[in-house]
Amino acid sequence: MNSRRSKTKIYIDILRSVQRERGKLKKTHIVYKANLTHSRLEGYLDFLLSKDLLIEEKNKKEIFYTITEKGLRFLGEANKLKEISEAFGIPL
Repeated sequence: MNSRRSKTKIYIDILRSVQRERGKLKKTHIVYKANLTHSRLEGYLDFLLSKDLLIEEKNKKEIFYTITEKGLRFLGEANKLKEISEAFGIPL
């Protein structure tokens, strides 16, 4: 079985990482919590921002990524799908 994560799984890991930290996280912390490199994270962040699942917030010196209501709904639906797949023994 292939142990590589799908793009969708990586999107979910990023969103969950942000959600777990009160919905707001710096890029470096996302890298560690979602187990990605900075260069790989860029493309995933661009996609999540373009789909309005995350927003970028800038203050004086720092940039934070905040999960949106749409991002929270997506995670809720992803959790439901995971439960269904596990109930039928079908890995995602």
